[in-house]
Amino acid sequence: MATIAPEQRQEIEQAGDEPVRVEDPVTHAGYFLVKEEVFKRLRELLGEEEIDPSLYEFEDFEPLDP
Repeated sequence: MATIAPEQRQEIEQAGDEPVRVEDPVTHAGYFLVKEEVFKRLRELLGEEEIDPSLYEFEDFEPLDP
């Protein structure tokens, strides 16, 4: 498990119950830090989607000619 940096701890404390947005300085991808219990509640509410793996099997795929 990764640990938070002191700057992140300060941001989290200042945010209270709100998520904290962080950005990867290399990719500029944005992320939100949320408390573990909040994440677990959201996950329960949204449910885990089951995806049929056969939807991703393209062995017999042949594109249509225009």
